[in-house]
Amino acid sequence: MQLCLTVKAWTYHYNIDINVDWTTARQWCQKHFTDMVAIQNQAEVEYLNQVLPFNQVYYWIGIRKIDGYWTWVGTKKRLDPEAANWAENEPNNKGSEQDCVEIYIKRRKETAKWNDERCSKKKATVCYLASCSKESCSEHAECVETIGNYRCQCHPGFMGPRCEEAVQCLPIIDAPGGWSMNCTHPLSINSFNSSCEFKCEEGFELKGSNTTWCDQTGQWTHKPPTCTVVTCNGILAPAKGHLTCADPLGKYSFRSTCNISCVEGHKLRGKATLSCLSDGNWSAPTPDCEVVKCDPLKPIPHGSLQCYDHVEKFAYGSTCWLKCDFGFVHNGTNSTHCTEQRNWSFSTAIQCSPLSDAPSYGSMTCTHPLSTNSYNSSCEFKCEEGFVLKGADSTHCDHTGHWTHSTPICTVVTCNGILAPAKGHLTCADPLGKYSFRSTCNISCVEGHKLRGKATLSCLSDGNWSAPTPDCEVVKCDPLKPIPHGSLQCYDHVEKFAYGSTCWLKCDFGFVHNGTNSTHCTEQGNWSHIPPVCQAIQCSPLSDAPSYGSMTCTHPLSTNSYNSSCEFKCEEGFVLKGADSTHCDHTGHWTHSTPICTAVACDPLVTPAKSHLTCADPLEKFSFRSSCKATCEEGYTLRGETTLTCLSDGNWSAPTPACNQTLLIICDQCSPLIDPSHGTVICTHPNGQFRFGTVCEVSCQAGFKLHGTPRMECLEMGKWTDTPPFCLAQQCPHLTAPENGWMNCSHPHSLFSYGSQCFLGCETGFEITGEPGIKCSASGNWSQEVPSCAGIYLATFFAVGAASSAGLLLLGGLMFLLMRQFAKKGNKMNDPVPLLA
Repeated sequence: MQLCLTVKAWTYHYNIDINVDWTTARQWCQKHFTDMVAIQNQAEVEYLNQVLPFNQVYYWIGIRKIDGYWTWVGTKKRLDPEAANWAENEPNNKGSEQDCVEIYIKRRKETAKWNDERCSKKKATVCYLASCSKESCSEHAECVETIGNYRCQCHPGFMGPRCEEAVQCLPIIDAPGGWSMNCTHPLSINSFNSSCEFKCEEGFELKGSNTTWCDQTGQWTHKPPTCTVVTCNGILAPAKGHLTCADPLGKYSFRSTCNISCVEGHKLRGKATLSCLSDGNWSAPTPDCEVVKCDPLKPIPHGSLQCYDHVEKFAYGSTCWLKCDFGFVHNGTNSTHCTEQRNWSFSTAIQCSPLSDAPSYGSMTCTHPLSTNSYNSSCEFKCEEGFVLKGADSTHCDHTGHWTHSTPICTVVTCNGILAPAKGHLTCADPLGKYSFRSTCNISCVEGHKLRGKATLSCLSDGNWSAPTPDCEVVKCDPLKPIPHGSLQCYDHVEKFAYGSTCWLKCDFGFVHNGTNSTHCTEQGNWSHIPPVCQAIQCSPLSDAPSYGSMTCTHPLSTNSYNSSCEFKCEEGFVLKGADSTHCDHTGHWTHSTPICTAVACDPLVTPAKSHLTCADPLEKFSFRSSCKATCEEGYTLRGETTLTCLSDGNWSAPTPACNQTLLIICDQCSPLIDPSHGTVICTHPNGQFRFGTVCEVSCQAGFKLHGTPRMECLEMGKWTDTPPFCLAQQCPHLTAPENGWMNCSHPHSLFSYGSQCFLGCETGFEITGEPGIKCSASGNWSQEVPSCAGIYLATFFAVGAASSAGLLLLGGLMFLLMRQFAKKGNKMNDPVPLLA
């Protein structure tokens, strides 16, 4: 009795019609259902004890000792000690080799407990049909069977009913901190296993972790860092100098510039402008201001000089007076002083007030024909690159002691304002003013978009930006190609096969994908996963062909996969027990188990009266290849064949002999020998025909092989030294029809033996390679290599046109004649003759 016990999502099945050993019980479960029952908890034990009927020898369950561990064979999981349900003092391995387990169903004592037993014992079978399938849960989960249902146990980092969704982290918001972020998303954007790397712009230092990951809890492992501007050491104005600095990002920090100028009468030794670089160093050492010096005055003939030096001798500000010797007078002014142009004045002129320093971001160049800031002195003003002059570009000291124009100022050049592109961010640094000379703007795109144009724009000295404002265009992935045996379904957020596009693969009936069934276009323009392929569902490899048989398989897709099929045949003298073919179905199971070949049985022999039978059974009792030798008791003579052999057709080689009472005993007379079928006996009779001493030699015709002793001698008691031999046709290897073809054979003696002839042909669209006729020779070899069928192009087939019709008729006639010729030579045709179109 085979019953099904429904439990919502899955079913139990049992068989109590017959009790079988553990291995046979499992084979029955695997053939008809999923496997032997695998018990996971006490609730399942109680349920089985309630619904299974009582069986006197109990039931096998699907646990067995493998490599010293009790293991559930269906799930390949070792038994958890906490889930064990052993009876008292079990397992005890009593009697040894108790590697299988039974369950006591409805036993008065220790009901539903387990006991280890020898696997060869006979018990009832209980199986289960699983509710879990490949489609139940995603690849990120384990399907766990429960009574009446199943659940998907998610791997860390995944969630959802089928665990198909990756845990999500909140997006990282770009902060105006001078850093850039590069992220990778192996599953989906900002999900489990996503990672981001942070970098600072030039001139900024990273404070915090430079990487972060989205962990299985949906949290980023580190907060975004900050980027602080690099600073340079503070500098001081040199003696007799002035220091003017511009700090767009912070005091003495990256991009700070400092201008050094000297007071009147001093000149700069070194660079006038210093810049704070990205490595924290100034572009040059701080310069010095050294006093201007005039050429030393030579002694005056007939006079003497008296000088007053404010700083150094004959330096800026030094004044000298001339005193002539007695009797001499000077012919001009009697005093002179060293000017800032390193010249002696030699005159006294009207003075103007000293001018202030050159305008910021500008320069002042003065000429003093008489003395510094005196009558006729003039100054010209210029602005640095990127600045324009506001005011007069020059001034003069007039006769009234006033400068004709005030010192001008230098104003910075400005550029037009710019806006961030769509899907982009704009970050600007304006050291001198909004969108002005030396302003720099960095443009970056949001995730999944790439910049088309320059990422950094600078406001140039001519009031134009260094490049046009760039655009942000969406990242695109290469188009996905069609998947053989499957179809793609895509969802495109922006554009087809662009950033954010997600595609799912659905395989055709009988096929499964060999990886994740979804992929998405990442911000790098790559698909997150290599598109999988749809592979045919695999069946487990079949064991070898049955003993004394052959197995021929075809695999239209791949070896042992969906739609593969195998046919089974037995050798001569054996019959098939089981299905003659099996197919790999869409569930990955073979439709039938491998059959067995059992020897053909002959009728049991009855020992004749007054005789003895001695039998040899190499296979089974009174089966193919069994041989029995009959002997008579003393005073009786055998009538018939001494040795009987069970043939492949299930008949004995001769009738059962009889023992008749001997009327006249001739002790030295042996039974006459006759020529065996397809053989010859040659004897010598020194004492009379077939008397004591007669020696006979037996040989076979060409193409036949002797079975038995070729030489026999008649002994003095009228017995031959051995049983007479016989001749059987030489055997050639068994043939099978070529793939995409057919075969017709005739066998005059026995299957595929000497004289057998076979004609092979091909199906439409294929042609034979080699001769179509093949014959088994006397040596037991085929007359040539077995031909095969090769495909031909359909274009060639149709190009033949009307002429091919006549060719087919001619070929059909030739095949008909060949078949008739084979039929004349053979006594049977084992395979059907195909109809000729």
